Amino acid sequence: MSWSVNAIGKPEAVAKEIERQFAASSPCREPEETVRQAARTTIASILAAETASVAVQVQANGHQSDEYSKETPTKTGKVSNTFSLKVDPIHQFVE
Repeated sequence: MSWSVNAIGKPEAVAKEIERQFAASSPCREPEETVRQAARTTIASILAAETASVAVQVQANGHQSDEYSKETPTKTGKVSNTFSLKVDPIHQFVE
């Protein structure tokens, strides 16, 4: 399963849009859902601390996949996860 959220703008507007995107997406299988919820909380905390007049760009995504046995095409019961989060202030943004 995969998920992603992205937005650019003032922190308050970005926080609302990111929350809308999280709320609109379906839950993931564990442990990916725990990672996704941690990202949601982390992004909200970061945006709450940003200067209101500085634009920000948020990009976050994750992916979970099942591992398969090399000998047979069956799942091993293990999963692998990727996760990326980037929050960049955009100074000298002109409106």
